[in-house]
Amino acid sequence: MKKTSRKNIFRTYLLDIGFVLFLGFFLIFSRNIVGNYISQMNVYLPQINSIDPNLDPVGAEFLIKDANSISNNMFIFLLVIPVVVFLIYFIFQGLSFYYLKKEKKYLIYFFVTSLFSYILFALLLTKSSFNIPLILIFLLIAYLTFLSYLTINGEDYLKLLKQSYVLFFVFLGYLLLWIISFSLFLMAILNYTISNISYVLFAGLGLLVLLGISYCKILIVEKFS
Repeated sequence: MKKTSRKNIFRTYLLDIGFVLFLGFFLIFSRNIVGNYISQMNVYLPQINSIDPNLDPVGAEFLIKDANSISNNMFIFLLVIPVVVFLIYFIFQGLSFYYLKKEKKYLIYFFVTSLFSYILFALLLTKSSFNIPLILIFLLIAYLTFLSYLTINGEDYLKLLKQSYVLFFVFLGYLLLWIISFSLFLMAILNYTISNISYVLFAGLGLLVLLGISYCKILIVEKFS
């Protein structure tokens, strides 16, 4: 391992762990909040359906007003979720790459290029069907975004594009490692909720894969930047 890799691996690994932990805690927190809103709506809806506004207009208005308030709060919170998720990604992954690159205005470029890919990813999640063309478009945009993480210089970026016969497979491998890591952490959470001790194994494997991701990230930046 190179000297720069030895110096940066611990910090990169901590930032990647922070990304996974903050993202996981926020998503679990969001799930609980949304579930609470839905439970409240399930309480109000039967009451609204059973009340006669002609006999009790004040009571009907009160119930509808409360139900609308809950619905509006849930809608606002649902809009906040993707914003916070992106900010978590930007803070931890942006800093992770920035400390490896240490280029002026790097975080601005990281924010802008990542935002476009993230919007496309969010649109992909809203699709109920398996949309292959959209998935391919997302992979292409995500790959171009990945290249922008390696350099913010236009000429160097074009040089990286010319190495796509190698870098595209590097990107797919890097993406696959993240998918494996998230899958392992998801399995750890699911096993924890059912009090299965195997969650320790899945969490440990997830952390091990995450260490591999951090190491690969450093090698990629050193090799192609």
